[in-house]
Amino acid sequence: MVEITYQMVLGTIQTVSLVVGIIYYLTIMRNQQRNQELSLKAQQEAEKARQNELVFQKFQNINPEFSRTFYEVMLMNDWEDAEEWEEKYGLQNNLEAYSKWNYLTRYYEIAGIMLKHGADPDIIFELYPEGAVINLWELFEPIVEHMRIMFKNPMRQDILEYLYSEAKKRRPDLGQ
Repeated sequence: MVEITYQMVLGTIQTVSLVVGIIYYLTIMRNQQRNQELSLKAQQEAEKARQNELVFQKFQNINPEFSRTFYEVMLMNDWEDAEEWEEKYGLQNNLEAYSKWNYLTRYYEIAGIMLKHGADPDIIFELYPEGAVINLWELFEPIVEHMRIMFKNPMRQDILEYLYSEAKKRRPDLGQ
């Protein structure tokens, strides 16, 4: 017959306790992993909803007035240097043209801000096509450089320049 000793009972209790502890730990780890997966999924859904809202807001801005402004600004290309542009379209000489130019560049800077802060580049460049960004920057880079000096602000429209550099990385075949 098997004799049950104090040591044997203690060893069995320790073994059972260890197995229960391991099972408990594994259960907690599995639940924690499941919670992390659910949290990640919720974050992805929230990001998707935010990007859908971005698309909807962008769509609301596309109207005949925006298109007219875009083409009017892009047709401000009859100048040889920044000084001539300033005479024709600058703040002091043509407030309406300057306002449209400033509106359009700021409009594209919003895309650059979103991109810089983690928005999906594929969505950004579907909403703000690389070609439009590249053409806008390359046409007006001398003007921006002139204004950086004139207003003593080396960061003026740096977000637009950032957006351009990202667009150029994606489409180096476009532009100059």
